[in-house]
Amino acid sequence: MSTSCPRLGGLAAAITLPLAVLACSGSAVKGGPFTGDPANFSYELDGTKVTLKAGMFEERTGDKPDDVIATDLTGNRLDADFDGDSSTDCAVVVTRDDGPIKVHYLAVIPNGSSSAMTLALGRNVLVKNLEPDPKGGLVVTLLTRPKDVPEGDAPTVEVKQTFAVKDGKLVLTGKSRDPENTPAPPPSASADAPPPAAQN
Repeated sequence: MSTSCPRLGGLAAAITLPLAVLACSGSAVKGGPFTGDPANFSYELDGTKVTLKAGMFEERTGDKPDDVIATDLTGNRLDADFDGDSSTDCAVVVTRDDGPIKVHYLAVIPNGSSSAMTLALGRNVLVKNLEPDPKGGLVVTLLTRPKDVPEGDAPTVEVKQTFAVKDGKLVLTGKSRDPENTPAPPPSASADAPPPAAQN
C-alpha cells in the first residue's frame, strides 16, 4: 500500500506544493491514485445539484453584477480510502453563497462514482485542514464562533469534527472543541481558498 500523496490532475495540479502537502499528507492511499477530477464534478448541496467547471459555477439571479450565487471548490483536499473498498476516494470542501454568507460543505467522491456524498460544515466557517482519522474516516479542523456570536462575525474558535462513510452516506461521528470558546491564532496559510487558476 502506497502512502505517498497521489498526483493531482486538472485544476488541482495548480495547487502550490505546501498546500498539496497539507491536503494529502498521511492519507491512506489504496489501489492507486484517485482517478476523478473534483474540479469538474457535480455536487448535491442542500437539495441543489451544482456542476463545477474548472472548480467554479455561477448562477445568475438578476440583472445586477452582484446578482450571482457562486459555488467554488476550495484548496482543501484529502485522498484516502474512506468507504473501505480498497480504492482511493477524494474528500474536498466546496463553498456556496447564501446571501452575504458562504456555506461550507464537505464532499467525499468515491473512486469511480459519478456522485458525491456531501454534508454542510457550517455558515461562515474557515476550514483549516483535512486529515485521516486513525479510526477510519477523516477529521476536519475548522474555525467557527461561540453560540452567542453572530454568524456574520469572523470565526475564531477551533473545532475538530470527525466524519465517516456509513451505509453509503457521509455522517458526523464526533466533534471536539479545543480550546473551549478560546480564540484560535490567525491561520497563516489556510487551504480554505479557491485554488489558483491553471496556467495556459
